[in-house]
Amino acid sequence: MKLNELLPLGNGATNFDPDRFQAWLATLPLERPSVAAQALMHEVQQFARANSRTRIKLYEATLDTARKLLREVEKQLANCALPLEQDMQLVLIASNALLKTMAAGYAGVADEINHKWIGIGFAKPLRLAVARAMEFQTQRLDLAYRVYARGSKSAWSEMHRLYRIARLGGFATEKPPGAQLNAEQIYINALLLDFAEPNKLAPGELERVRFYVERHAKYALIEDAAATKKKVSEPLDACFLIKPKDTRAGRSLVRAGKTPVEPNDLVLRCNRLLTKLQGQITGIERSVEPARLGLPLAAKQPQYVALMRSLHRLWSAPPMRRFSRQKFKPRVDLVVGLDTLWTYLAGPANRRRTDDRPVRVDTSEWTIGNESPGGFSLQYIAGNAAPVKVGEIVGLRPRDQSAVHLCLTRRVVTGDLQSLELGLQKLAPGGMPTMVSLESTDRQGRKQVKAVRVIVLPKLPAAGDGPALIAPAQAIRPGVSVYLQQRNGPLRLSVARLIEQSPSCEVFALIPHASAGQAQPVPGIARGQ
Repeated sequence: MKLNELLPLGNGATNFDPDRFQAWLATLPLERPSVAAQALMHEVQQFARANSRTRIKLYEATLDTARKLLREVEKQLANCALPLEQDMQLVLIASNALLKTMAAGYAGVADEINHKWIGIGFAKPLRLAVARAMEFQTQRLDLAYRVYARGSKSAWSEMHRLYRIARLGGFATEKPPGAQLNAEQIYINALLLDFAEPNKLAPGELERVRFYVERHAKYALIEDAAATKKKVSEPLDACFLIKPKDTRAGRSLVRAGKTPVEPNDLVLRCNRLLTKLQGQITGIERSVEPARLGLPLAAKQPQYVALMRSLHRLWSAPPMRRFSRQKFKPRVDLVVGLDTLWTYLAGPANRRRTDDRPVRVDTSEWTIGNESPGGFSLQYIAGNAAPVKVGEIVGLRPRDQSAVHLCLTRRVVTGDLQSLELGLQKLAPGGMPTMVSLESTDRQGRKQVKAVRVIVLPKLPAAGDGPALIAPAQAIRPGVSVYLQQRNGPLRLSVARLIEQSPSCEVFALIPHASAGQAQPVPGIARGQ
């Protein structure tokens, strides 16, 4: 694309030397993203003295370098644990500042043109400036999601404002030359991703949700809120209320309650998207090839289907909190990961903290922000929190208590990059570590026996208050026998249906062995709320 074709002819001259500027961009040390981001941001800030025609040329000239820099940041963040070390905090802060500067630069051009009479020569650069500003704001939101931080309030304020400019200007659905998406597509994609609650996504799921949104967001539409309210015959459980002055994406129209609908309010309607999503879930369950459904090959995996069901729930009527929260601040120790938790339950968990014997299990210290019958909210204090991920099994032991609560991590939030908050779902108030021997046959027909560490739960609500078992992911299949030691001798149980599944562990219901031949394992996965 030739940028001169987008801009009106004028008498203004510029000293901008594109060859020299491109040569300078090539010298930026992209492998040191914080240094490169600060240098590029300083250069971009100098563009403010030029007129709008020149500024948009300069901003476009930096696009390729800014995108390469962002890819390097994403690559480094993918290998980092939470909370972020100081050097990665600096990388994230510098990258966010650059993206914010670029977005503000394009938005400034849009505002300058928008307040003028828009002739033929200025229509194209206005559309491009709005789209680019929105792109950079969505990239700021995306960086936050990657480290489980909440989306920037200023980013959402600007997204609402910029989309309003495009909507009122009548070009929200027109894709400007050089841009991949129009303003409305960028806006809807960002809204859907936020409503998918990124801080509850397991590692790798953010990319899957983004891929799905990019391919199928066309089935969602934006309409005036007042018009939506008048459609009495259509349900509101797949609608989200968007207020132009909000500092967040929006809220479920059902959950908005008595929030007044004002003239400029909008609604994102997801009915058609949910119909598409449900059809895809049904298709996968009937063994239809994912490609025929517009899905990647990974859609065959149970975890992908569970994620799709979760999206269907979140884009229809996001669940209300079932229990009120009791707020207090006791301190607890946290053990993360099935293998570490097994070792902890087998020994250190039964020792007093005053015991002189060394505890070899790596724990971290947290405070309970609040607790309900369904789970805990924890705030990080000290220790190694690196293994914490959404979907990971953890053991929580309150101070001065012997009970170890087994939980699944459902939510991770980094507030100011130095703090870390977890949302945990309770599984059981304790568990018994044991070993299960699994027999298999190799290609030569020789039998092999493998011992697997598992944790048996005496009582699990999701299993009808019956016993359950936690095992490493893909290690055990239904039908395997386990033994529980009781006063009157060992009790033999069989592994039955799969209840929970995460990238690192699986939870199965257990049934008496005598009825194992009669009870058929239930296919599918019940994803936790």
